[in-house]
Amino acid sequence: MYLDLLSEGYNDIKIMGVNGYQYINDNYNCMVCDDPSSCSNCDDIRILPWVQDVPFTFNNEDVNQEECEADGNTWEMGDQIIHYDLNEEECEENGYSWQGGFQIIHDDLTTQQECEANGYTWFHDDCIEFDAELCVENQYGCLEPADVWENWDITLRDLVIVNKQGYEVARLNLTYSNPDPNSTCGENYQTIKDLIIGAR
Repeated sequence: MYLDLLSEGYNDIKIMGVNGYQYINDNYNCMVCDDPSSCSNCDDIRILPWVQDVPFTFNNEDVNQEECEADGNTWEMGDQIIHYDLNEEECEENGYSWQGGFQIIHDDLTTQQECEANGYTWFHDDCIEFDAELCVENQYGCLEPADVWENWDITLRDLVIVNKQGYEVARLNLTYSNPDPNSTCGENYQTIKDLIIGAR
C-alpha cells in the first residue's frame, strides 16, 4: 500500500510499526522480513520502519533528581552535547567535561600538505584528526515509565491513522479488516487507503 501511495504522488505519508513491549523477546525477523527466504509472510524485505516499544521516556526539562527519585523513577545520563566552540578552560568553567577519543574531519584543511603539517591524517581526500579532545556536556534526566501501547490503548494489529498535527483520526484492527488487496475484492484495501489519504 505504501508503494502504491508513493506511485500516486502521495509522498507526504509516513507509515511505521511499533512492536509491543510484551513481544520484546520474540523473534522479529519475519516481522521486518530481513530474510524473506526464511519467512512465509513476505517476499521482499520490508521498507517500512519498525521500532520497539520500550516503556520509558527521558525527561530532562521539568524535573530535578530529587523529584525524580521521590516518584520512584531513575536519574540517569541521556544525551551528550559536544561544544565545538569551547576550549578546555571555557569547557570546565561551564561545568562540562573535556574528553578525548573523538574523530574529527577538518574540512578547512583541503590539501594533504596542510593536513599533515597540523599533525593529522590524510585519508581518501579527507583530513582526519584521530583521538581529538572536545568539550562534552552530559545531560541528565529522569527515566519515567511511558508504555506507548498502554497509553494509546493498543490491541495487537491495530492500525492507527494520525493527521499532520498528530491527532488520531481513525483506527482499524487489521485482524478483522484484512488489508490484502486480494481479500474482500479489495474493499478493505481501498477503505484503508482512502482513510490514510483523507488524514493528510
